[in-house]
Amino acid sequence: MDQHLTYIFAANIFLTFIDATVGYYAAPAVALLVGTDEEEVGRTVLSVRRLLSWVVTLYMFFNCLAYFDNREWLLYFTSAVLAVDITAQLLLFRKVIGRRGR
Repeated sequence: MDQHLTYIFAANIFLTFIDATVGYYAAPAVALLVGTDEEEVGRTVLSVRRLLSWVVTLYMFFNCLAYFDNREWLLYFTSAVLAVDITAQLLLFRKVIGRRGR
């Protein structure tokens, strides 16, 4: 197995942790897009955080599948999806916070 695949595998693990952290803290910002009712926002935050646990599970599953099955393309694809997901969450968070600051 190529050494660079091991590095990508390890980097994907850290990217998954970063994605989970950003998603956990961005969940209230996403909930603010749904409504202003406090109860509704609370339910939305819980739903987004539950969904986040499933997304992290899928990322880790595909990361491990790609690495241990030696599927280089799937490892790269998982890295790309993680990077896009983290970027989208940060942009959404920034957009919502910027709108609330006005």
